[in-house]
Amino acid sequence: MSGPKQQNDGMVAIIKCRDYELDDLRWLEELHQARRLEWEWTVTRPLEFWPKGRHLLLIASADRYGQFCITHVGKSRRGKRAADKEQQLRITQVRPLRRPLALTELLDAVPGNLQRHLVEEGQQTKGTGEALRAMLLRLRPELREVVDLIEGSTEPWNFGSSAAGQAISLQRDATIGATRMAGFKAQTLAEWDPPAEELYDDSVPLQFLDLVPAVRGSGRPLDAPDESASLAFEEEPLHTHPALEDHLVAHDAEGMLGWLTERTSHVAWRKFHEHGRTLLVANANRTPVESLLGCDIIFYNVARQSMVLIQYKKLDAERGGFYYPNSDRNLQKELNRMASLDRYAELNRGVGNEQRLDPSPSWIKLCHPRSLLPHTSEMIHGMYFSRRQFESLRRDARLKDGRGGAVRFGYKNVPGYLDNTLFTRLVETGQIGTTGTSTDLVRQQVIRSFRGERSHVLAALHGDEPPQAQRNAQRREER
Repeated sequence: MSGPKQQNDGMVAIIKCRDYELDDLRWLEELHQARRLEWEWTVTRPLEFWPKGRHLLLIASADRYGQFCITHVGKSRRGKRAADKEQQLRITQVRPLRRPLALTELLDAVPGNLQRHLVEEGQQTKGTGEALRAMLLRLRPELREVVDLIEGSTEPWNFGSSAAGQAISLQRDATIGATRMAGFKAQTLAEWDPPAEELYDDSVPLQFLDLVPAVRGSGRPLDAPDESASLAFEEEPLHTHPALEDHLVAHDAEGMLGWLTERTSHVAWRKFHEHGRTLLVANANRTPVESLLGCDIIFYNVARQSMVLIQYKKLDAERGGFYYPNSDRNLQKELNRMASLDRYAELNRGVGNEQRLDPSPSWIKLCHPRSLLPHTSEMIHGMYFSRRQFESLRRDARLKDGRGGAVRFGYKNVPGYLDNTLFTRLVETGQIGTTGTSTDLVRQQVIRSFRGERSHVLAALHGDEPPQAQRNAQRREER
């Protein structure tokens, strides 16, 4: 399967907001940001200025002096004909600029030979659009990642009420989460093909990585259990992997594949390589969706001997949803498993081990259920809690506001949590997670996850860990 191609084809457009449109945009932005939901903004414009296609959209609005500034970027596509000579525009992926840019400053920076093709509002020609995009990133380099995300997005896959689709959605989020915890961009995860066949809830679901194209240097598959893990390094320059690291990574990959293939006949596998480090990610299931209880991530930083385990739970609705722990008959068994892991990690912690803000491995993510699987690298919005924090909140009177005083977790009543950005950054920088963890313990948790009939994402990070300041500098250079 091949994923959708990046739409970085120079298609750029500009829209100038009217006053009421700006108010509408701000209202939608505030509403959906609070609810952590994707949203769409619809406007109409003269048909003659929007003849075709999808565009990277530069959204300008007037400041108090009447000067138009680009305040947002997004993605536009044509909708229905609105009226005579009017075109509906459907705008998604809207992102604000931290530093608004005067529209005249951007237009004036376009080379002179293209000036006559510029339009202050509407669709640009291909060459002019490419020049506008280049100038935008030159003047606002911090937008590069946002622009890449917008241009790489395509229509989401709507799987409706399918439990199999929901399982793929959780595994997708766990896979992207693992790469974020490693500090990797792994943009190929934004490119995937929807399942070609119909999904059945009474069969073992596909793995998310089955849907992701294998791109040279960004992630090669190792789906057959009897293949040697060393195949992951074919066709890559030898100098990108020191010989010793090649041997160690291949050895660990074979070991981890063995743990998973003991439990299931099929493992979807990818390797990512960034900044001299290698991340191995595996997806595996062994039970039909109708008996699948959720998803676990086990993230193992080999260099730091640090492990984090995240267990997924779902809110009962996308809007205003809650999680009711007392209605989850599997919860106590899962909490006992996590508590046992936390005790083991604490007993085996050495006095010389690296200090952590929280050295316990066990975490819970409460996330929105989704009926859409987006073609982006965005994660599902959710709330992260350490196992201890979660159990403490179950006794908190502020959460006893459900029907009949039932305990429930939701954005409306939880006093504090970690979001995707903060949680993955804390793992990446070594602020949370175990110390001195052995591969034997990781293997034990893999087996226990499968015994609990959970979908599984296993990730192992190899390679030297440069100082955080150096990693931050590399991140800035990529923008």
